[in-house]
Amino acid sequence: MHEAVARSRLTLTVLIVTAVPSLLQIPFPAVLTALQRSPAVRDGEVWRLLTSLVVQDGGWLGTVSNLLFLLVVGATAERVLPRRLWLASYVVGGLTGQLVGLAWQPVGAGNSVAVCGLAGTLAVALVVGVEAPRWTPVVVIWWCGALAATISVTALVIGTAAALGTQAAVMAGGEAGRGRPTVARLVCWATLAYAALLTAVGNVHGPPILVGAAMALLARGGGRFHHRRR
Repeated sequence: MHEAVARSRLTLTVLIVTAVPSLLQIPFPAVLTALQRSPAVRDGEVWRLLTSLVVQDGGWLGTVSNLLFLLVVGATAERVLPRRLWLASYVVGGLTGQLVGLAWQPVGAGNSVAVCGLAGTLAVALVVGVEAPRWTPVVVIWWCGALAATISVTALVIGTAAALGTQAAVMAGGEAGRGRPTVARLVCWATLAYAALLTAVGNVHGPPILVGAAMALLARGGGRFHHRRR
C-alpha cells in the first residue's frame, strides 16, 4: 500500500486539492459560482481559469466521475510519465480547455479538461517506445468512452462498447501478448481522431487531448521521456 501511494503521490495531491472544493460545492453552491469559468475572466478575473479546475459543473454524478477518472488516469500516467510532464500536461491541458470554453461555453467548470491533457499525453506515449503498464490503453479508452456522455446517449453506448472491446483485447493478449502493441497503436490513433471530432463539433474536451498529445511528442523529441518501473 505504501509503495502504491508513493508512486501516485502527485495524483493524490492533485486529487485532494480538487476534491475538497468540488465536494464543498454540493452543500454550498456558491463555491461553484465563485470559482467557475465565466465571462468575468475577460474583465480581469483571470484566476478563474485555474479555479474552474477544482469545481465541477456536472452535478454530483459529474463530480464523482471526474474525481474517479483523475485518480485512475492520473495514477496510470504517473507510472509512465516524468512527474514534470504529468503536471505540465494536466495544467496546460486544463488551461487549454478553459480558454476554449470561454468561446464555446463561457460559463462552466471541471477538471475533465485537465484529465484530457493527461489522456492525450498517455495516448502518444503508448506508441513512442515508453514502457507502460499493460492496462494503459484500457484506461485511455475508458476515459474517451466516458467523455462520449457529453455528446449523446448513442455516443456513450458506442464509447462503452469500444472500451469493453479494448479491455477484452488486452486481457486476451496479456502483458507480453502479440496483440498489445497493435491495441496500443489503435487506441492512440482512435484517441487522436476522437479528439479531432470533439474539436470539430465544439466540445471543449477535444483541444486538451490534442495539446496533451503534442506535449508528448515534444517531450520525446527533447529526450524527456524515461522508463519507469511498473
